[in-house]
Amino acid sequence: MSIADSKSDLQKPGKVFLVGGGPGNPEDLTLRAYRILAKAEVILYDALLDPSFLEIFPKDAIVHYVGKRSGAHSATQEEINNLLLSYALSGKNVVRLKGGDPFVFGRGGEELITLINHNIEYEIVPGVSSLNAGSSFAGFPLTHRGLSRQVLIMDGHTVLNEATDWEWFARFQGTIALFMGTTSLPKIAKLLLDHGSSEDLPVALVENASLETCKVQTCSLREAADSNLEKRTKGPGIVYIGNVVRFLQKDKSIAFSSQVSEEKNES
Repeated sequence: MSIADSKSDLQKPGKVFLVGGGPGNPEDLTLRAYRILAKAEVILYDALLDPSFLEIFPKDAIVHYVGKRSGAHSATQEEINNLLLSYALSGKNVVRLKGGDPFVFGRGGEELITLINHNIEYEIVPGVSSLNAGSSFAGFPLTHRGLSRQVLIMDGHTVLNEATDWEWFARFQGTIALFMGTTSLPKIAKLLLDHGSSEDLPVALVENASLETCKVQTCSLREAADSNLEKRTKGPGIVYIGNVVRFLQKDKSIAFSSQVSEEKNES
């Protein structure tokens, strides 16, 4: 029997808040998230958050680091779920502080199912996802009229092991955002090229978005396939593939001529 099963009949359960911590910098917390965090009795926080978050945690809160990074897990998902239940069933108000947004590759859904199955009161607090934070801090949009009207989010850990329709991906006329995929980028880029993507399609790697240590690199899809885009930091990175990356290459003629032509067609 796990500790989560030892519920007292006399103890009213607490509440669990699944809170998005944003891309890493505490300054990117929403006001709602900050106010909830300030009242937390227990905090379980992720690896993708800057250590400066510790400075804004309540001094009397019970704090657990439960970060999961590639090759280094401080706690399994089952252990995290049990901690949430254990503290909630003991009457504590718990904040599960997750990097980015809880429901964008954050396993928030798995924790939500656990809370629902045990009748624990919960509240979901969305956060700024690294999806849009990465592109914004780097300096290019995810969508732009005439260049990209769609965004495709891929998981670099599993996309190579699934029945992926690479021909469809290669024809995708929008922005591809690759989470957890910096190491698998060369293979993904090669598959896109093999199925018809342009060799000149621009690629950006954004690391540590929102922090002073933010690094941005760009290259072509061919160069990415040749492993010419590698991480420079130990922090999280997100990859973007698509013509919107041309904003970083200062190719404003391509970016804005497309908008002008479309505006003429609409007039």
